[in-house]
Amino acid sequence: MSKLSDHQAYDLLGHEIRVVLDTGDSRKDATTSGRLMTRDPVCQALVLAKIGEKNGTIETIEWIPSCSVKSVESISEPTQEINEEIDRYFAEEVGGANESDEDIQKRCLKVVNYLKSHHLDVVENPNGTWIIGQCVRFEAPYHVANLYCDQPIVLKRITKLLEGIQ
Repeated sequence: MSKLSDHQAYDLLGHEIRVVLDTGDSRKDATTSGRLMTRDPVCQALVLAKIGEKNGTIETIEWIPSCSVKSVESISEPTQEINEEIDRYFAEEVGGANESDEDIQKRCLKVVNYLKSHHLDVVENPNGTWIIGQCVRFEAPYHVANLYCDQPIVLKRITKLLEGIQ
């Protein structure tokens, strides 16, 4: 499989994949492998986790720009332990999985009130997500890392605004 569609990337999450890289030299290919953690929705870069054989924890993270990807192939299916390790990694990066629902809701209200005080339109969806300015989606657990927008400039400005309170 050469370039990944959104659907293919979603299906490969957690899988161990081998990526053939474009080295710029048609006589020589390089490869890398790891567990697919995510794919950047804007630049289509792949994020791979290198997981240790002995301890089963993430040792390094590798970011591969889409222009360097020649092809991608699945090596193995994800296991429950691998999925839990990737979830644990993201929970640590975003603020911990040990937060209570009450703490999450307090942070949500603080952020929403802060945005409204800056005269931004903030609307709650029935599924618990918030829409900021009709284009930025804000999801639980309501950290800066939980902002999503297809417009990088808007996302950057909202992120910068919220970094002032967190």
